[in-house]
Amino acid sequence: MINYLTSLFIKTVYAADDVVGDIVLPAGIPSNIGKTGDFITAIIRFFIIVGGLFTLWQFLSGGLGYITSNGEKAKLQEASGKLTSALVGLIIMASSFIIIAIISQLLFGSFTAILIPKFTSVQ
Repeated sequence: MINYLTSLFIKTVYAADDVVGDIVLPAGIPSNIGKTGDFITAIIRFFIIVGGLFTLWQFLSGGLGYITSNGEKAKLQEASGKLTSALVGLIIMASSFIIIAIISQLLFGSFTAILIPKFTSVQ
C-alpha cells in the first residue's frame, strides 16, 4: 500500500547514457584550472586595495573635518566618527588576514593556502 502511494507522488526518472552529448568549452575559457588561483588572488587583492583606498580617504576627510571644525561639537563628532570608523575598518581588514592565515595553517599546513591557492588539474 505504501509503495503504491509513494509511486503516485514520486516518479523515478532514469537518464540515458548520453543525454547532453559532448560539451565543448567556449573560446577564451581555459581548459585547466591552474589559473583559478590567480583569479581568486587578483580578486582578493582588488578588494584589499579598494578597502585601503577607502580607509585612506576616510582618514583624510576625517582629519580635514577635524581641523576645519573650529570647535563646533557636531563637526567634531562627525570627524571623529569618520576617523574611528576608518580605524575599525583597517583593524578588521588586518585581522581578517591573520584569522585566514591561522585557519589556513590549521587546515592545510600553509599560511598562504587560502589567500594564494594553488589548484592542480585532475587527470
